Amino acid sequence: MFCRFLGLFAAVGSLHAGTAAGQDASVVGTLLPRVEAPAPLRPLDGYAPGTPGRDPLAGSRAARSLSALERPVAPLRLRGAKEMAIFRNLASSVVLVLTADGTGSGSLISVVDGTGIVLTNWHVVDYATDVGIVFKPRDDMQPVTKADIVRGRVIKADPVRDLALIAVAAVPAHAVPLPLGTMGEVQIGADVHAIGHPATETWSYTKGLISQIRPGYQWQTDAGVQHRADVIQTQTPINPGNSGGPLIGDSGRMIGINSFKAQGEGLNFAVSVGEIDRFLAAAQKGEFDPKPAAARKETCKPQLLSEGRDAKLAAFVQYADFFCTGKANAMLVVPDDKSKEAWVSLDTNGDGEIDAVIYDLDRDGKWDISYWDTDFDGKPDLIGHHPDGSLLPSRTEKFRPGAAPGPPARGRR
Repeated sequence: MFCRFLGLFAAVGSLHAGTAAGQDASVVGTLLPRVEAPAPLRPLDGYAPGTPGRDPLAGSRAARSLSALERPVAPLRLRGAKEMAIFRNLASSVVLVLTADGTGSGSLISVVDGTGIVLTNWHVVDYATDVGIVFKPRDDMQPVTKADIVRGRVIKADPVRDLALIAVAAVPAHAVPLPLGTMGEVQIGADVHAIGHPATETWSYTKGLISQIRPGYQWQTDAGVQHRADVIQTQTPINPGNSGGPLIGDSGRMIGINSFKAQGEGLNFAVSVGEIDRFLAAAQKGEFDPKPAAARKETCKPQLLSEGRDAKLAAFVQYADFFCTGKANAMLVVPDDKSKEAWVSLDTNGDGEIDAVIYDLDRDGKWDISYWDTDFDGKPDLIGHHPDGSLLPSRTEKFRPGAAPGPPARGRR
């Protein structure tokens, strides 16, 4: 049974990713001026740090550095009225983005009925599906804590331009969208401003000049991904953690996304607003659906990690890495009692939670029914039917509690 289970992992990942992408397309299709939530995203109750399987930061560099966030955000003392006004008016538009690998910045660019869209760098979110988002407190002296983290869903991703969109439903009333500027505002020698979170020093302000415009510029991230876009070279100081944050013109509008720096002094680069416009236009047409984590390695092959008897389940159990994450994200359970169903559980987005369960109810070696959590809220959204016994369902329908059979009572941890 395991050979069939292991050999079809790619198809299962495609089914799950395709379902989610279909939902997200409706979100971006109405991005401007209206945004629909891709799912009932909620504050991280049950997803708070320390809760096994629900914390995107558990064991990460970001978790180890979060103690720095619990310091009060000190009010900045700026020299000029213009600079003070830019920070005062736009700091609430800048969010802190938290992932399992670190931290970054993002800009709130649209809010409708409490649901917002955040623009950031692709390399900040990488192949993540869910990330943590922290909005600036209304009071500068209010400390930022882990309780302030809300869930964001990555809905569009362009690795080439190094841009991504995140949907978040828990937008505070005082957070305002940051307006987009135009390439006409990008003039060599013009003042520019940045707000971000370098080294988790939250909501830091810096100022500089535009040094040059570099069309078709190519660069490479630490992960080895090749990027190409029109970029703005600036002297505005940026550091790790500023990535994904806005480069702002004197007009108070965003003209770029701070993305990377080169060796040397004052060689900092932002993806230009012209590229942002093209990315958003294509996203509204349904392009740039994010790829699953399996895309991280084109040669990804499933690996059997361990197998043996589980005394608690009284069953033979196999653990596998389907998506080349280095961790177990698939489990096959075959109970010793042959009157009990066998099943496969999958974690397709790497959050430690089960996203799909496929059952062999009568233990005849053929799969019968499956349940899929496509919005990752811990509840089934689709029920799959397997009349041919294959691992993938040949037909799915919306799961409605009471109108469709629920998952078997047995066979779950």
